[in-house]
Amino acid sequence: MIKRILFIAAMFVQSPVFAHHGTGHGRPVTATVYHDWYHGRITYCGNTYQHWGLSAAHPWLECGTKVRVSYKGKSLVVPVTDRCDCNSLDLSAGAAYKLGVPLDGIATVRITY
Repeated sequence: MIKRILFIAAMFVQSPVFAHHGTGHGRPVTATVYHDWYHGRITYCGNTYQHWGLSAAHPWLECGTKVRVSYKGKSLVVPVTDRCDCNSLDLSAGAAYKLGVPLDGIATVRITY
């Protein structure tokens, strides 16, 4: 019985749903940059959004989750402080600038959390 439970648990953890967790190369997602219009407004998580700070918005990750974002050889850990209605990641301008993500465009980044 124990072997069966361990086998099922191992199969569950190795499923593609969990492939982006941990130390691997991460999961590719589309990243955009918050518009400066949001600067000073309250985020979903209750923080005040700082346009040149380091933060991100994600559609379903919990508030405070630390996300490692990688782009063209650069990597940065940012907290999730807001929700976005897209199926990707919104970066603050400060985070995008440090990573080299175009401030006025869209980029494919890799995330792990």
